[in-house]
Amino acid sequence: MDCDTLRFLGDPMTISRLGVTHSDALYSAKHPLPIFTLQTLGTKIYVVNSPDLIQAVQRHAKVLTFNPFVSFMSPRIFDCGAEAMRIINENIGGEMGNWGLLPDTSRGMHNALAPSESLDWMTRTMLSKFMEYLNPLAASKDGTEIDLYKWVRTAFTVASTEAAYGPKNPFNHQPELEDAFWDFEGDITMIILGLAPSITARKGYQARIRFTKALDKYFEEGGTETGSDLIKSRWKYNIKYGAAKYAGRFEIGDLIGVLVNATPTFFWMLVHIFSRPDLLADLRSEISTVTAETTSPTPTSPKGVTRSITISRLKEHCPLLLSTYQETLRLQSHNSSSRWVTKDTFLADRYLLKAGNVIQMPGYPVHTMPSIYGADAETFKPDRFIKLEKKKDKGTNQHPASFRSFGGGATLCPGRHFATAELCATTAMFVMLFDMEPVKGGWKIPDWAHGKMASAVPPPARDVKVRVSRRQGMGDVEWKFGFEGSVSKFEVLSG
Repeated sequence: MDCDTLRFLGDPMTISRLGVTHSDALYSAKHPLPIFTLQTLGTKIYVVNSPDLIQAVQRHAKVLTFNPFVSFMSPRIFDCGAEAMRIINENIGGEMGNWGLLPDTSRGMHNALAPSESLDWMTRTMLSKFMEYLNPLAASKDGTEIDLYKWVRTAFTVASTEAAYGPKNPFNHQPELEDAFWDFEGDITMIILGLAPSITARKGYQARIRFTKALDKYFEEGGTETGSDLIKSRWKYNIKYGAAKYAGRFEIGDLIGVLVNATPTFFWMLVHIFSRPDLLADLRSEISTVTAETTSPTPTSPKGVTRSITISRLKEHCPLLLSTYQETLRLQSHNSSSRWVTKDTFLADRYLLKAGNVIQMPGYPVHTMPSIYGADAETFKPDRFIKLEKKKDKGTNQHPASFRSFGGGATLCPGRHFATAELCATTAMFVMLFDMEPVKGGWKIPDWAHGKMASAVPPPARDVKVRVSRRQGMGDVEWKFGFEGSVSKFEVLSG
């Protein structure tokens, strides 16, 4: 058995069963201490639960760093050898200046995903593609039965990758790549553990070969020319550092970032909203304030009524929608931020963290702390973040490390603006277009799937079969997204 695997990840059987919820399970078995130490086969894991201490960890970014995990996991996730790893590891932390594949790629990613025309292009592209999956549902007069998560997975896989790769998106032109990516994601725990993955994770191992070959072809045939600035930047730095032949494999990180959390988040938002009739009605009323109507007969709308949801107005005029989104993330996120201790460090001048050990900062314990979110912290309250915002206006600020869904510090998710825009906009459109109910019985919120190491937001443990039908009185109305102004300027709490 690979000792490095155990040193980095603890007990492999526990992790393969629990995935990113490992630290949550550890926390629930202990007292709610601000920090405690676990011993796992020669390596200590410092589990940090206090927002104050999480901030302290983030302030020591040069010595409490994620980079060793990149060096450890990259050859396993990307299936690459010594040459590729030399390129990845060269000046990985930027100690020798602002150069290196990882530092340059990271800067390029942050620039492309910051609110700008570049990000507006990605958001418009994603939403336009997403409408191609809504329209067939809207066209059915008697409603359509779907497996909700499977439908969401397909729509988000294609629409979100279209936003990155543009019109030559291989996931659009080769539908079988959707299953290939998700088969890989389903086996990623065993692939990372490195326990003979060609045998123990054969399905995911083979699937990775298929979709990375398609991505290699995309790059070789100049697909980036019509892609997003994000993908152009990644390709530019792959060429600069001699990594062009690894570009398809290196895209795995980008795909994980784009797909594995937004997809289940959209599912959970729909389930939470449609299972609460009062919330559904309130959201429809709120979203109607940013909906414009025009009348001009078209082939698809004989009466000529077109309604458009103006994306740029959602942030200011739909506080309940944004609060519902944040509340969904708060309770459905089970991510745990990791750091490697590279130098003996006193945390907050009190706790000694010894070099060569691991820090885990699980988000869920923070998200359910009564001292931060109240006595009902484990209850879904869609307006919770509206009330928190009102407290902020009165001078009572939310702790900056109290919302961990996007991580924090040096590893704060650069895609948080894109994720917020796409999820709020797609939810708004679905809510305004459709009624939805379970095919059998009433709404029952499913449990979430354990063992998902790549997911901060786990998917459901079981799918939900639903009937989706166009809302009464909407049969002759054509709906679309309105893209006036910037459509990517969304900001939510982040740690």
